[in-house]
Amino acid sequence: MAEDLPGILVVLSGPMGVGKTTVANRLLEIGGYERSVSVTTRAPREGEVDGEDYHFISVEEFEKLRDANELIEHAQVVGNWYGTPKQPLREALKARKAYLLVIDVAGGEQVRGKGYNSELVFLAPPSKEELVARLEGRGTESQKQQTMRLQRADMEMEKASEIYNHIVVNKDLDTCVEEVHELVLAARRKLKEKQDAGGSLVAPDQQH
Repeated sequence: MAEDLPGILVVLSGPMGVGKTTVANRLLEIGGYERSVSVTTRAPREGEVDGEDYHFISVEEFEKLRDANELIEHAQVVGNWYGTPKQPLREALKARKAYLLVIDVAGGEQVRGKGYNSELVFLAPPSKEELVARLEGRGTESQKQQTMRLQRADMEMEKASEIYNHIVVNKDLDTCVEEVHELVLAARRKLKEKQDAGGSLVAPDQQH
């Protein structure tokens, strides 16, 4: 019988090429997880589906959400706004699920600063050489773009060591998924212990 554990917000971050999306998809297959769908003001790219890849909204709609404190985190990237709406998180926590948020370290820092019941996990490559090989294997970026990605990965790793609960090395996919899942379960068990001891868990509406 599955454990009856409180819901939690799970942040999954890491450099491009480390396997965040693959790990997130594997966690969803385990069950008990729900993945966040971000809102964005940019136009859909070819093949993207509204409501699955992103919720595509106007700048005015985005500003309403932001001004009403209805975004968990948000950022502007190349002139477009991106954000994570709170309402799906409320619903996921009510359903006692782990709400999975795949975002960058800057977004993770925003989540950490708001005091949510959360588990922040940063996925790291086994080595810099391995990350280079994975980026080259994608074949989607120039040498200059790869160099920028690697410089950003170094900065993110340094920042993540200060902010994130755990850094997990994605050397073997199965092992990595199992480790992340066990970390999430452990965090949820701690929340349950707190509840059982009469403590209250922080709700999204209590955050500013």
